[in-house]
Amino acid sequence: MKPFQHDLVVLFDHDGTVVDSETIALKSAWRLTNEVAREFPGAQHYELEDFVKSFAGKPYREILKKLYPDSLTSLNEHDIDRLVAEEEKRAIERLTVQAKATSGTPQVLSYLRDDGFEYALVSNSSLQRLSACLTSAALTDYFPSKQVFSAHDSLPVPRPKPLPDIYLHAVKCLDAEVSDCVAIEDSISGVRSAVAAGIGQIIGYVGGTHISEDERKSRADALESAGAHQVIERMHDLIGLLSTTPV
Repeated sequence: MKPFQHDLVVLFDHDGTVVDSETIALKSAWRLTNEVAREFPGAQHYELEDFVKSFAGKPYREILKKLYPDSLTSLNEHDIDRLVAEEEKRAIERLTVQAKATSGTPQVLSYLRDDGFEYALVSNSSLQRLSACLTSAALTDYFPSKQVFSAHDSLPVPRPKPLPDIYLHAVKCLDAEVSDCVAIEDSISGVRSAVAAGIGQIIGYVGGTHISEDERKSRADALESAGAHQVIERMHDLIGLLSTTPV
């Protein structure tokens, strides 16, 4: 890698942004959720397509609480902890063999590395899950451990997006200024996290396979409403945006 030649620091979300993992993980979570509903009746039912649309970018703990609004009585914290651990285990098993990079992402990462940009991964996912995905997607060479930040494992207490903590932690560790950072996010919760952290430029991404062709316009509008300054469908378009982003 060249010495850093640019003031901008590019902060990538992981699931659905760098790695096309959302559909894989959400299918696994949906199957588990149907099993959970048999053990704990009363959950709101979702068909797979609606489940993917509704819960992309959300931790399974949050999904369970949405499915069981009265979770304090239907599911106790011990049950939730057990199910969150089971979801994680099943997701990693699938992601280890199925996860792929989103289209164009390896080429964009090569450009950033070769052109002297500083960049990092800022995710809700656990480090174990990130490692499984990056290995399967052949992206580990782009993201050494010092450039990977997990809201699950990198913070003293897990505080996932849309809270700003993981962005603020990453910026501090990278010795950067939030105003000099660019966040790339595919989810509303991710955009809100970047907004709350004060990230200088927020770019929405709608190129993942978990967003259908028919849904992309409405998702782009939703990301902009949440605070994204621009939205791209092709990861390669990020290169042009970075070259024109003021610092």
